[in-house]
Amino acid sequence: MSQCETEKPTTVASSRWTYLENMTENVIIIPGSCEIINMLKERSFDTGEATLNYAEGPDSGPPLVMLHGLTDCWQFFLPIIPQLSQRWHIYAVDFRGHGGSSRSPPYRYIDHINDATAFLENVPEETPIVYGASLGGMISLMVAARCPDLVRALIFGDANIKIGKVRNVMRDYHTFWSGWERIAGLDATIKELVTEVAEMPIEIPWRPPGRYGDGLDYIAILNKATYLSRLDPAVLTDWARGGSDDEAYRRVTTGYDEETVSKIACPVLLMQGNMDKGAILEDDEVEYALSKIPGARHVYIEEHGHNLGLYAWDTDRLLQAVNIFLESFR
Repeated sequence: MSQCETEKPTTVASSRWTYLENMTENVIIIPGSCEIINMLKERSFDTGEATLNYAEGPDSGPPLVMLHGLTDCWQFFLPIIPQLSQRWHIYAVDFRGHGGSSRSPPYRYIDHINDATAFLENVPEETPIVYGASLGGMISLMVAARCPDLVRALIFGDANIKIGKVRNVMRDYHTFWSGWERIAGLDATIKELVTEVAEMPIEIPWRPPGRYGDGLDYIAILNKATYLSRLDPAVLTDWARGGSDDEAYRRVTTGYDEETVSKIACPVLLMQGNMDKGAILEDDEVEYALSKIPGARHVYIEEHGHNLGLYAWDTDRLLQAVNIFLESFR
């Protein structure tokens, strides 16, 4: 039995028929190309430990699975889904505790790794390319290392690769994690959440101390408030404490082993943002990954920080890199 098989939850639905029987759907229409109706259907998949909400696009080509970052949800990828769905079969997944997925603690890396592994084993009909952003990038690395047969290629969007860097992010962005944990736990209207997000005190490396909303317009603040309204605050409990609490840090990072990236056999596109604008993937991590993963290549997106333009819906450079990489597999 392979490592992949031994580490997945034993209660995962093993047959595609079970998956189809338990599927629910919600139809969403996104404006897009005149040549294709970009229709997404929200469905659910039961891993046996959590119920994952995901959006599925039309069957326009090979499968592309998209995994978002911490505190976000599948809608993080909305700026690029209409274009990508013209040639790829999109599956955009909510991690447990995020978006429409079940609130099913714990929220350790290993839990997200197991959830993603179960999804990849049971839902796409052929081996997908995986695009992981931030937390989704780290989870994707581990899945590709543990279960190489499940990942055809990997797009990695500005995340840490060395686990010690995660501790730095916990410390440097503590005001994010603690503030967002508090806001996500509020029983409040979206209007009230917008105010809370705008007024949230922050002290982070690349901006002067102040409020989260400083320099941001209403739409940018509404976007974050909407994500937080769909988040289990318990997702952030250990993130808010992990900078100074060794046990909280160990709980969060359980299951992540940077040494295993050398087992990744598929091509990997490493997309790095500008640290002066909030990116977290550091140069030494890029060098480490390039030395460990034979199929890894790197692109630097200087125009944007950690979200590579997705929060701002300014995605020309991102789409250029992603599309060119994807087209090499058609």
